[in-house]
Amino acid sequence: MKRPDMNFPARCRQGLRLLLALAALFPFTAFAQDSSKLASLTVGQAGEVLAKKPLNVGSIDGGFASFDALTTLTPEVAEVLVKYEGALSFNGLKEMSPEVAAVLAKHAPGKGFGSADLRLNGLKTLSPQAAEALAEHPGKVLLYAMEKLDSLPLARKLARQWGELRLGLTELSPPIAAELAKHRGTEEDKTRPGVIFRRQDGAASVLRIDHLASLLPESAEALAAHEGVLVLNDLISLPPAVATSLAKRVGNSNAVRSNGSSLTAKRAGTLVLNGLDTLSTESAAALAAFTGELVLKAITDLSPAAAAALAKHPGRLHLTGLTTLSPECHAVLQGHKDLLLPRPLPLSVGK
Repeated sequence: MKRPDMNFPARCRQGLRLLLALAALFPFTAFAQDSSKLASLTVGQAGEVLAKKPLNVGSIDGGFASFDALTTLTPEVAEVLVKYEGALSFNGLKEMSPEVAAVLAKHAPGKGFGSADLRLNGLKTLSPQAAEALAEHPGKVLLYAMEKLDSLPLARKLARQWGELRLGLTELSPPIAAELAKHRGTEEDKTRPGVIFRRQDGAASVLRIDHLASLLPESAEALAAHEGVLVLNDLISLPPAVATSLAKRVGNSNAVRSNGSSLTAKRAGTLVLNGLDTLSTESAAALAAFTGELVLKAITDLSPAAAAALAKHPGRLHLTGLTTLSPECHAVLQGHKDLLLPRPLPLSVGK
């Protein structure tokens, strides 16, 4: 019978002592600090966190140090954290003073195309003073939850950012819409010498405005100048006047493929309205004038008149959310040259 190895516990203890000794010798470099769990910070603690190298979290638009558990941030602590060489995330902040915004604006931007330097996705509003201060940040700022934007300086700053632009606006004034429509963040990467990066579809911009349930015709008219992909997925009503304005989109005036070659035809971009579950005949006729790609994946049913109107749309048309399709509607939609329908087809029984 084989005797048990009586030295095994001793070897375990020896290995544990070695690990503890290494941790004592290299307290700052052995392990990165998980800053995402820190609910509060003093100036001294902020300095210690930076010395311990905050844990860098990877994401689709670059790595970042997370301080998302912080619900308050003082200017003094911010002064320490902005010295961090890399992106910072403060998604737990629900409000921001002008003083803190001014400090964060001094944070050095990264060099990667479209990489977010400041993540402030918990902020729903900003005072005019804080917005103006934050507008001075030279890098990319994420404000996914921003519900109200009435600062022209901040709107101009966001429109100049590289990468996709996403906001959580619940209202959109014509002046702000006009500034956001200038966004060209995916046109090409100008941050790295000799490197050109473009989207495969040649879109100059991706502008996504969440939580916008309705849109003024004047704001829609301003958005018509936007080139690329415009996403308004929370728009639940579309009056004919608004549809008419959105259909005027000028598209990609200088559309270029990802390989650098020019597109043979001027593209009118993509309009995504996946919050609409119904569409009147008048609005359908107005949208049909849009020459680009039209995405209406939330439409569950269409009247024969609305279907006939959409059949005249010249671009690609997405109607993959239909749950019922009458033979009459199906027949008229066959006249569309580039139509995507659900599979299998939800054909209803004709009467």
